[in-house]
Amino acid sequence: MKKRVELGYGNTSIEIELAGNYQILQSSIMEQEINWQEKVFNAFSRPIASPTLAGIVEEEKPEKIVIIVNDLTRPVPYELVLVPMLEELHAAGIKREQITLLIATGMHRPMTAEEVASSLGEEVARAYRWVNHDCDGEQAYYGELSEGVPLYVNPLVAEADLLCAVGLIAPHYMAGYSGGRKSLLPGVCGRETIEKHHSLMRREGSTTASLAENDFHKVMVEAAERCRLRFIANVVVDSRNEPIDLVAGHWLKAWEEGVRLCEQGSLVPIDKLADLVIVSPGGFPKDINMYQAQKALENASYCTKEGGKILLIAECREGLGEAVFEEWLLEAREPRDLEERIKKEFVLGGHKAYAIARVAVNHSLFLYSSLDVESTARCFMTPVEDIEGFLAENIKEDDLVYVLPHGANTVPIFRN
Repeated sequence: MKKRVELGYGNTSIEIELAGNYQILQSSIMEQEINWQEKVFNAFSRPIASPTLAGIVEEEKPEKIVIIVNDLTRPVPYELVLVPMLEELHAAGIKREQITLLIATGMHRPMTAEEVASSLGEEVARAYRWVNHDCDGEQAYYGELSEGVPLYVNPLVAEADLLCAVGLIAPHYMAGYSGGRKSLLPGVCGRETIEKHHSLMRREGSTTASLAENDFHKVMVEAAERCRLRFIANVVVDSRNEPIDLVAGHWLKAWEEGVRLCEQGSLVPIDKLADLVIVSPGGFPKDINMYQAQKALENASYCTKEGGKILLIAECREGLGEAVFEEWLLEAREPRDLEERIKKEFVLGGHKAYAIARVAVNHSLFLYSSLDVESTARCFMTPVEDIEGFLAENIKEDDLVYVLPHGANTVPIFRN
């Protein structure tokens, strides 16, 4: 029996027809109507391991408040986390001019005014001061963290009497999970801090859905604590990138509860590895460029046999997406070149090229995108122009095929 499956591609979608032994991997949470008004009220009126924002304001009387928000690459339903946070602060007597929204660009490009208005909402963008973080600009130094990571942070963080963050909790291929402490590091840190911190990705425990032995995560926790991150509000999404819950309160305790909820919505247990995996990051902005789409490729590798095939469907309208990333891919003749290079030197941007290379070493990679043939080859992938034709040629009768429609947030867990 054949079935048509819809996969995100930029701002549109692509339908593919499948037959035979295939399985769609995505959230097992039952779709249900969520009363977000009630969830928001409960989250902010009874925050986890923290006084309410109103209680904090009444007791500490902060003059300068900084709220860290996500950049374009990580869209957040701000009406669920930022707007209620602002409303509660104002109800407690805080004026608009006391609040700064600091955009956690990390080492990404700054957002334009139009993008900020589209992301945060026109009313919020117009009414509040917002600032793009600049990792190469002036930074405040907070000393050295464990693993030899120097902590340089945006000076607005140092000036804040009350530091808050809003964001999204989803699986992350180095940090275990996004959200919480990740808003601060790497979100609003200096280049030297980000590069040294990201070098920890080479360690075995620094991987998707892993926290216990994850040095990448451990250092982020230290940074958030040292910078006095106080209160967070995070939306929890499932493997379809759909909001399923909300947590607010203590920067670590609330986030840990969000991770528990995220595990239920994003981890998909499997008993067998597939011969072929078809994966889409989920459309724009997760496939805005190859630098972002790589996360879906990483998750697809967790459910693919060694020597198996992965077809990545990602528009990549902004090309490869990062200069150093592009340079490393250009200079590598084969995937193992990058494995050797990253042992000798760690450069941010190059780390994503290495992440693709380590998947390409053990799998055959194919790409349906807007990239040209040369750019596709530089990513160690073979371009695909006709998806239906590719599937007809590459799926044998007994092959097991997995489809990940929201690959950026779907983490297959092989129960072996």
